[in-house]
Amino acid sequence: MRSFRIFVLAFFMSALSLQGQIPEPILQSYERIFIRSSLDTKVNVLQDAATDDRAAEFYGPLCSLALDFVLENAGLFRDDPDMIQIALIAIRGVGSSRYNPGAENLWQVFLQFPDRVIRLEVLQTLPSLDWPPVIEKINRFLGDQNNLYASAISPDPPLLSALFTALGSIGDSRSYPVLFASALLYPGDLGVEAARALYAVGGDLPAFLRSVVLKNPPAEKLAAFKMALAWENPEGGERGELAETALEAALGSPASGGAEELTELRRSALALIRETRWTRAFPQVFTYYTRAMEEFRKDPSRKEDLFDAIACLSALENADAARVLGLQLGLYNSRAASLSGDENEVVLALVRALGDLAYKASFDSLTRIGSLPYPEEIIGAAQEALDKLQW
Repeated sequence: MRSFRIFVLAFFMSALSLQGQIPEPILQSYERIFIRSSLDTKVNVLQDAATDDRAAEFYGPLCSLALDFVLENAGLFRDDPDMIQIALIAIRGVGSSRYNPGAENLWQVFLQFPDRVIRLEVLQTLPSLDWPPVIEKINRFLGDQNNLYASAISPDPPLLSALFTALGSIGDSRSYPVLFASALLYPGDLGVEAARALYAVGGDLPAFLRSVVLKNPPAEKLAAFKMALAWENPEGGERGELAETALEAALGSPASGGAEELTELRRSALALIRETRWTRAFPQVFTYYTRAMEEFRKDPSRKEDLFDAIACLSALENADAARVLGLQLGLYNSRAASLSGDENEVVLALVRALGDLAYKASFDSLTRIGSLPYPEEIIGAAQEALDKLQW
């Protein structure tokens, strides 16, 4: 059968050449054979052309012509096996030839043929071509799929996976928003694949995620914060800057709506600031501390947030933090005899934090504790803190 196809093709080529007396360009010869062939023979023409020694000269344009034929007859033969085969061979040919002018045809075939195999083939091929509109078109299509899913229409997982992979492979920052939205929208493996594609895009992804942390709703803020932490395991200044941004965003968001997410974001940001000892975050930590102190005065059961703020201030290891905590300890000292049990717990946290900071400016407040009616645990902690002061 293979030898017969080659014979038929050779016959056509010879006949066409004789008609014009002068041998015509190889591409034009193949195009004329393809146009005059029946549907099933068109498949053979494309397959045999791929093995021609001169395929590099003409195969991409020939396959693009084949896609023109596919598109022109999509209404009549959309489900025909031979038509689908022609489309698949032509898609692969445009890709293997790196024939950029054929990219628009690829995308039109993707839109007009719902066949999954064809669509997956197009998405595997497009990233290999230099075609600027591809990003906007795939981004828009994925956005439409997300909207359908949000409207309770079940997605096609293989198609979504191929869309994610294509965008990750192309690596254009314009895909950040739609991939981020996909990572939050889809459950299970699909969400993980979308996040993986987001990381694969690369570029200044941390800047995009920090922008989301600052501007987007609480659930997206928290998700972006976690994604930024997972991005190539950032270290040092990048982690500190991220924590500063997250705490600023959490403090600046309205209390209504997303309260759980904002609480988690605040606590996670504080923990990261403590870990990195990011001193630039002092203004944000101080704001958090004053709010936590105010909430504690209204409701002593909310002391955990205050403890977190005190511990974070002590981790910053700067004079401003020591002055803030020392001032608060002085205020408690002024009414030591009337403090509640919860307030004594706060005093103990302040004393230990001042000991960790070890600034000599705390000497007077710490020394006074020994002469005040505090529990023995606080008096002992004050002595330990005094022993740590730097002179």
